[in-house]
Amino acid sequence: INALNQASQNGAIDCATPLIIPVAVHFQNTGIPEACAIEMALDQIQILNEDFAATNSDISEWYVQQPAIWPTINNAESCIQFCLATSNHPAGFGLAEGDYAVTVDQTTGDFNSAWSGYLNMWVRDIGPLGYSPLGGSGNGDGVTCHPQAFSSISCGGNTLYGTFNLGRTITHEVGHYLLLSHPWANGGCSSNDNVADTPVSSDPITGCPSGQSIVNCTDPVLWPSYMDYCNDACLFMFSAGQVTRMENYVVASLQNLLNNSASSCQGPCGEDCGCTDPEACNYDSTASNDDGSCDYSCQGCTDSTACNYDPDAIIDDGSCITNAIGLDFALLTDLYPTETTWNITNESGSIVLEGGPYADAETNYTSAVCAVPGCYTLTVNDSYGDGMQFNGVVGNYTLTDENGNVLAEIIEGGDFGYQAVHDFCLEENILEGCTNASACNFNESATTDNGTCIFAENCDFCSGATDGSGSIIDGDDDNDGVCDTDEIIGCQDELACNYNSAATDAATCEYADEGYDCAGNLLSCSEDINGNGTVEVSDVLLLLSEFGCTSDCGAADVDGDGVVSVGDILLLLAAFGEEC
Repeated sequence: INALNQASQNGAIDCATPLIIPVAVHFQNTGIPEACAIEMALDQIQILNEDFAATNSDISEWYVQQPAIWPTINNAESCIQFCLATSNHPAGFGLAEGDYAVTVDQTTGDFNSAWSGYLNMWVRDIGPLGYSPLGGSGNGDGVTCHPQAFSSISCGGNTLYGTFNLGRTITHEVGHYLLLSHPWANGGCSSNDNVADTPVSSDPITGCPSGQSIVNCTDPVLWPSYMDYCNDACLFMFSAGQVTRMENYVVASLQNLLNNSASSCQGPCGEDCGCTDPEACNYDSTASNDDGSCDYSCQGCTDSTACNYDPDAIIDDGSCITNAIGLDFALLTDLYPTETTWNITNESGSIVLEGGPYADAETNYTSAVCAVPGCYTLTVNDSYGDGMQFNGVVGNYTLTDENGNVLAEIIEGGDFGYQAVHDFCLEENILEGCTNASACNFNESATTDNGTCIFAENCDFCSGATDGSGSIIDGDDDNDGVCDTDEIIGCQDELACNYNSAATDAATCEYADEGYDCAGNLLSCSEDINGNGTVEVSDVLLLLSEFGCTSDCGAADVDGDGVVSVGDILLLLAAFGEEC
């Protein structure tokens, strides 16, 4: 354990190769049918993977509350992944190759040697929510959970507890299995959970103290840690130290699980396999069966204005810190690096960033942190008392902000004795601009409104930019009072064949040829004196009966000149036989 504690201080392991742990879930006398049991097991594994990878949907709560309550504590993404085993199952449990490692009423208690090589989850009706050994063996043991606190799904007649319905009981118990204690350990302010970055706590925190700074020893209790006793909705992170401790324990003590994962988790997936999590970097929209390949390494802060902007991130994970200022500490060790330590503390005395002692002489080291506006103290210590210099070799250190301003640096010659103290303050980054989200030139990064907001009116609209460069787009190019999107171009002459009653802007009109309608049909003809639709003999006879008429000649006056004459006869004869 002591060696493991030392390893925890040296940083997390490389995450290039995930630490995959095969899981088997055993339901015991719960009355839950197999189909529901499998659904709950799959859901619980997804929750567990999201919680360990810090991709849980409520991790944003940490990023919102951390700067004000726990500015010196960072959460972390774990390399540990869990798979519900599908291959090489133990014999005697009726599981075929490809079946999920879920049993119903085939085991009893909290140990079964046949299931060695697995992290077993025993789902059974017990008094507490769950329990686990502090540091599991993988030799048939596991974690135990009440069915009403397992997963986030109510089915098969099993209804989850109202405040423990997000699957965090298993996350908590698996933390114990991987050697994490409760933050209050054995109780009292002298307790020790063997994790350096979790504040000392004397007692558990219950309920849901969202937004609250609770101190029961010296520093605010880290109640959002999965290892406390809050309701599921108020548990949403592991600290970096907790993650490192678990990863080191898996590597040092659970190689049997890691070895078994190659055959239990990497078996044939079947058809349409791939990563089915839309939040993963390698999400496959065509996959219907998850093969455990999901990768989350491309997640990070994608806001270029944030203090912790990650230029390599593709998917934003909600971690962006926009109300902070970046600090960079660069240190060059002298001939005796083990003598040098340093820390930056805030006004309440809490450590924001620290480093040393160091192993290598005349070596450059750098550290960075996002700090909220306020006043701080950089303290550099030399345990021998001769500063950072000896025998002509002088070390160096410089503290700068994100804009390159020097906030503190070593004195000339490097001989500061036992301790050098530098006080400095960080002022809020003030960026003037339009802060009204309804304005066309809204700047989402602006901290102070400078009265320059512009707004679209009537037909106009905004260009859509939110970095302050937005503008007003003219929505009525011809200034006719009709918005471009509502304009209809067409013929506005009611006598035209292509008249459009809805037209707002004029276009070319089309007219029928004389004597014809718009469909090309011949209009009614004057030669059809009797009006029966055909120019025929009866029309000739009627005209001849009126020949010589000089007034009120009626229909016989074909050319409309007031008299019935030879001209009328000629027009009628020209149209003889036609239909009108």
